[in-house]
Amino acid sequence: MLIPLTGCSASSTPAPPAPRETSPVVTAAPTPPGNPLASQERPKASVPAPSQIDFHDLFTGTPLRERDEETDEFVPVPTRRLGIGMLVVPTGKLMAGDPLANLSANQVLSRAVPPGRYPVELLLQDDERGRAHELLLARVVFGPGRPTRWETAAVAGETPRPSRPGARTGYPSDAATGCFMDASVFAEYTPPAQVRRSVRNGVVHEDSIPDGRAERNSGELIQALRATRGAQGGSLGHAEWKGTVGNIVAFGLGGDQVVPTYWGLDASGAAVEIVSVIDLSEKRFPDVRWPEG
Repeated sequence: MLIPLTGCSASSTPAPPAPRETSPVVTAAPTPPGNPLASQERPKASVPAPSQIDFHDLFTGTPLRERDEETDEFVPVPTRRLGIGMLVVPTGKLMAGDPLANLSANQVLSRAVPPGRYPVELLLQDDERGRAHELLLARVVFGPGRPTRWETAAVAGETPRPSRPGARTGYPSDAATGCFMDASVFAEYTPPAQVRRSVRNGVVHEDSIPDGRAERNSGELIQALRATRGAQGGSLGHAEWKGTVGNIVAFGLGGDQVVPTYWGLDASGAAVEIVSVIDLSEKRFPDVRWPEG
């Protein structure tokens, strides 16, 4: 949390003492223009301006600054927006998660969007060689304009607001990968195992028999992610898995983590975009305004 600093101002020449019962209230006069003391009212160079940047701003080119831990100064961070594909949404019911670990059928988000095809974009920070160094944000854009408010992207049946102030929830990633997909694609990408019943010694047994498709599909996605990792002007890895009705658009995160995800809503409550926050900590980027819920 940023604590605003208040500067010192010069006071006018005090009035002669007056009896207490008739003493007027004397206020300090403002520092005249050009007074050297006025410089004392300016914040130090290392103190950032109040947080004003939101996630949408960063995708539209608003400059980003980070805190240098050694000097405590704020330095510009060059960022780059990269389109990585079109998300095919047949039903409008979305999922966000790690397609190589942790993702399950009950992680459908509570909000829905109109069926259609929507661009998926990454916000990246490059290294000195022009290669992706960090992934900061990932989003899907559903329409023009900018969000007027942000809401935690909760799964169906959960409250969209964290249970305590300042808390952030998100999907876990144990394979350093994130994605967006329509819920209708999940059953094809990870088909349920077949159940085989048998009777042994008079007892009915049920055995789950995977048919290998889920393993094969995730293997194809891993290979596609590796093929794009580290390319000049590329990302930490991004790929598309195509099903018969829709697709998965996946991206490398750079490490295992929990990924907070937010709906960007317009004044009518319609979704303008959905954003997953990968690496944008408040300590490092204090200019960025995080949603409250």
